[in-house]
Amino acid sequence: MNNRLERRNFDRFAIEFALNVNAEDAEGKTFNEKTVLKNVSGEGACFVTRQAERYFLGQLLDMTIFLPGTSEVNAFMKGKGNVVRIDQFNNSGTGEKNREINIAVKFDAPLNFERSDM
Repeated sequence: MNNRLERRNFDRFAIEFALNVNAEDAEGKTFNEKTVLKNVSGEGACFVTRQAERYFLGQLLDMTIFLPGTSEVNAFMKGKGNVVRIDQFNNSGTGEKNREINIAVKFDAPLNFERSDM
């Protein structure tokens, strides 16, 4: 039985959408990573990275979430957020190359919806 107190203000939804992250690492070097969003809520999100050394608590990220298109609309959501948690887990196997890291982000403001087909 899980007795952990739930502190979230919004429901969390498991999704796997393409995500593009732009940020500066701890040394001030700009980087871009294409990865996968794992879940999202009204105030935050979680994604997977294999580049954990580029992330740190409090870091500001500029994120673009690519929404699955239909024949009528191609769209994405943009927003900024701060890294609030870095969780390590092994995907499969024991090799270092299989290591994936969860990055949890709290949004600074609601995400903006934009169409890319206009």
